[in-house]
Formats: sequence, C-alpha cells, structure tokens
Amino acid sequence: MRQLHRLVSDQIMGRLQSEMQDEDVGFTQMTALYKLRAFAPISVTALAEHLGVSLPATSQLVQELVGRGLTERRENPLDRREKLLALSDKGQQFLSVKEKTMISAYSEVFGRVRPETLARAETAINALLDEVYQFSPRSAQQPPAPPEEQL
Repeated sequence: MRQLHRLVSDQIMGRLQSEMQDEDVGFTQMTALYKLRAFAPISVTALAEHLGVSLPATSQLVQELVGRGLTERRENPLDRREKLLALSDKGQQFLSVKEKTMISAYSEVFGRVRPETLARAETAINALLDEVYQFSPRSAQQPPAPPEEQL
C-alpha cells in the first residue's frame, strides 16, 4: 500500500495544490468540505472536533465557506438555537471536480497496466472495501460506487 500511495500521491498532491491555489482554498477548508460531506448535517462544534481545530477558528472557517457558497447553515429543527452545516450544491460540485482530479492521477499512474491485471486488482479492492464497510460505524449509509468510480 505504501508503494502505491507514493506512486499516486505525488500526482494527486501536485494537481490539487495547483487547483487549490488557483481557487484560494486552504487545506483545512478542503478537509472541512470532506468532513461536511461525510457527516452532514453537523454542528460547528462537531465539525471543530472532527478537524481538531478550535471553535473560534472553525466558526471563521465556516463563515468563509458559507460566504463562498460552498456550505449552507440551517436551523436545527430539534434545537432552534443550534445551526447545522451541510455542503451546498456548489460545494458538492466543487468536491466532484477535485475527485475527478484525483481519479485522473490514478488513471495516469495505472494507464499502462494490462486490463487483466486491473481486473484482478478491482476484484481484490472490492473485497477489501466490502470488509472495511462491514466494520465501519457508517457502513449502513455507504452507497454503492457509481460506475465511473470503479476501477
């Protein structure tokens, strides 16, 4: 896994860094967007805990993301004093573009691998993912991968 990660991470990080600089998005902001996608709706306090960042810093980060239209703040129907966060449609689209960047990096690295080798790898990776999701606390919420996300 380490060797595979090293092969792909150079491609991914180089591409993402360039895109993030062009769009003026920081690493913590990007991480927050992925956390929102995984755990939304979520409170600012819970997001701060997931990020390992102070509540004031997270509040400022959220304000920036809301201002850019990447996230939405909604009233918690169970506690009207609390605001819940979720990705906006623009935020979902933003992450979709980033994932396409990552997938293209994998395609570049593995583009010359024989189809039969890729098919065997896909079978093994799908078995691995099935086991990981089986023991994941969020496994019941794990949707099947769309065809474009499969190997």
